[in-house]
Amino acid sequence: MNEFRITRSRDIELYIGEEQLFGVTDFQSKATYESYPIREYLSGEAFAIVNGRMTYEIKMSVLSLFNFDVIDESGFCLSVVDGEIIYVYEGCIITGIERRINAGKNVVDLFSITAKSMRKQVAENAG
Repeated sequence: MNEFRITRSRDIELYIGEEQLFGVTDFQSKATYESYPIREYLSGEAFAIVNGRMTYEIKMSVLSLFNFDVIDESGFCLSVVDGEIIYVYEGCIITGIERRINAGKNVVDLFSITAKSMRKQVAENAG
């Protein structure tokens, strides 16, 4: 399992498609494998467990001023630009939205996103 977490926001850029996201207060991505047990005929216990495809679970918290129009379509691409490295999450769908309202704090929306694939690339104009 791989985990990617952004803790410093001034150097990181987030995009959905071509539109840059503003108001993101936290971003976390975790890669998990789907696993399938292999059983012998008429046996209750698994003989082995095989890893299937990898999926990516993304948690993102944004301020309430976030533009929700960019995530209306299913299968969108989410890009994280960290200097010269770009992480592109493809086939993203929203699996949950939670609104947090705490006294004395900003209103924050928490998004749960599932991505089908992720690729890491170097920016074209790097160097």
